[in-house]
Amino acid sequence: MSFDAFLWALTQQESGGNYRAVGVWVGGDRAYGRYQVMGANIPSWTAKYYGKRLTPAQYLANNAAQDAVVRGVLGGYVKKYGYRGAASAWYSGNPNLHMSTRSQPGGPSIKGYVDSVMNRAGTYKGGSNASTSYTSGGGTGAVTPKLSSAELAEQYGLTSALINSSKELKSLFNKAVAGSWSGQRFQASLKNTKWWKSQSSTLRKYITLKYTDPATWKQNNSAAQAKVNALAVQVGLASQITGGKPSKLLVEAAYRLSALGWTEARVKDWLGTRVAVHGGVMWGEAGAAFDKLHEVAYLNGMRYGKYFEQAARGIVRGVTTLETEEAKIRAAAAARYSSYAEQIKAGQNVMDLAAPYIKATSSILELAETDIDLFNKHIAAAMTSKPKAGQAAGTQTPLWQFENDLRNDPLWKKTNNARESMMTVARQVAKDFGMAY
Repeated sequence: MSFDAFLWALTQQESGGNYRAVGVWVGGDRAYGRYQVMGANIPSWTAKYYGKRLTPAQYLANNAAQDAVVRGVLGGYVKKYGYRGAASAWYSGNPNLHMSTRSQPGGPSIKGYVDSVMNRAGTYKGGSNASTSYTSGGGTGAVTPKLSSAELAEQYGLTSALINSSKELKSLFNKAVAGSWSGQRFQASLKNTKWWKSQSSTLRKYITLKYTDPATWKQNNSAAQAKVNALAVQVGLASQITGGKPSKLLVEAAYRLSALGWTEARVKDWLGTRVAVHGGVMWGEAGAAFDKLHEVAYLNGMRYGKYFEQAARGIVRGVTTLETEEAKIRAAAAARYSSYAEQIKAGQNVMDLAAPYIKATSSILELAETDIDLFNKHIAAAMTSKPKAGQAAGTQTPLWQFENDLRNDPLWKKTNNARESMMTVARQVAKDFGMAY
């Protein structure tokens, strides 16, 4: 391979030969020119290889400066690392990562990039596109390298399951891949689809952030995965990170937390079903119904097995409706929590009705409110208690009685509340015997 062939291939990969190409913003910086040099490197590299310290704007307008920089920097890389190492260093800053398949912000994996450059170089025929003709031509519009099918999916946070859940999305995606659309064209077309318009603002923000600021998106996603992994361990699952890599379940749960706007309580409940049931994820209309029924059941203290999957299938088949299935759950909850039957039938969730007991449990046993739900033994006992002899139907457990019962829990003796209470009693006894004042 000649250096001219290598340089021509890298040029085509980066900008399609456009001296005025400008990349997307990535972590507060962007790439400029035919060879897509990051703005932070331009002042020092132009000073060293062109003899003048240029700003990014000056560099973008100066073909000769661009050619001088790429020959100086890239030429040095080739001498030190060879062609594959040079391509890796140009793209990632590290010549030793040319076999890395990890996705990169705003583009393909390092290996994908290097392989593409090397393959292009093999088709080089010299002539008008050779490196000796760099002073000619060059458009004025910004150019973004075209993306492969896998890269498009990574770029927009789309999973195969999500793509296949919508005929419209799948058709658009296949059309984009077949036509070698740029990222911008795909994004513009995606925003005009019914699928996009029907998604929540949380999901749209998630996808947009992944495209416009992948560095921040990556940080947010890593934080979400760490949070979800802690919840997974809490509910009884093994750690979902092995050898530094997240499991498919962890990726999916973090996606629901970050992209779909699920609360931690809902994610925790969703993960909990994997411990007992090991159920799979449903997509499309069935998935929407599946998730909604899970939410209604959780907020009303009801647990089911195969029901959710069966009901979701019935809804998409048209043999039942989401409203009918929600009414069934509420009817079962009204029977279970009979003292609150009228409120539940009127549309109130049992979780909201149990709020006073949840707050009391949190305060007395010194637990976080987010760790207490309707399946806590104290909450469940209070909410399902039956009226005693002589009490009217619908009589509920008095809060004072509930708080006294909480102090019989062995956990209470380990709290600061208990220790302070015992110290107060001890001081009073000592005082009564004249041993303290």
